[in-house]
Amino acid sequence: MARAGLRSPWLLAALLATLASAPSCQWAGDTKAVRVDFAALGSQLDDVNTRLTSAIQNGDAEHVPSLDKELNAVFDAAMNQASAMNILDREHLSISVATARNCIVDMDRYATSGDMDLLRAQAQQLAPTVTEIKELLARAERTTKAS
Repeated sequence: MARAGLRSPWLLAALLATLASAPSCQWAGDTKAVRVDFAALGSQLDDVNTRLTSAIQNGDAEHVPSLDKELNAVFDAAMNQASAMNILDREHLSISVATARNCIVDMDRYATSGDMDLLRAQAQQLAPTVTEIKELLARAERTTKAS
């Protein structure tokens, strides 16, 4: 029965018109995409992550929640600009940011409880995810500069 609807010339014409007017996949080379300084986002991420790592290494658990908030703000900024990335990198960024946010929630809990061993272990789990995010931002920077 559903097939009979697709045989209708009007429905088929409307479907084709919709598909033809739909935007193609957004990617960093899209001329309509806003030019974003992904390098600046990468630098901000590196700065906050370095300060967070330092605080944890120095046993400064009381500053971890505020640094985690800063890290989340950088993640928010990156996600707000992700539309300028190609779709695969955008999805990879979404997954990596979600993973990092889960680590951050646990880090806040461990910092509040004062458990430095668990806080250090969680920071070690966060490190490769932050590295992935920095690589995605660097690739987006190269791609947007190439176009």
